[in-house]
Amino acid sequence: MSDKPEVTSATTPQTTDTPDVALNARRLLAWVLAAITGGALTVVTFLATNIPLDSTLLISFVEVPFLPLAGLPMVLLCFIWIDYFLGTRILPD
Repeated sequence: MSDKPEVTSATTPQTTDTPDVALNARRLLAWVLAAITGGALTVVTFLATNIPLDSTLLISFVEVPFLPLAGLPMVLLCFIWIDYFLGTRILPD
């Protein structure tokens, strides 16, 4: 026999079976905070780069407002970080 210790696999942490009652409220808060923060950052970026807030983007024959097109990725980026820090686990790990 060897003096080496026996190799065992790492155990997975036990999850509690009690539901988190505030989880849905935190998830709603995460979406609201992401929308507010992302919208505000988009407006600040537009103002810092001298882009008018009412500017449009011509896509084929349709003129689309540029603010929502630029704001959506910013909201999603903010949502990723807010989801992480609030621990809402909307996005998988």
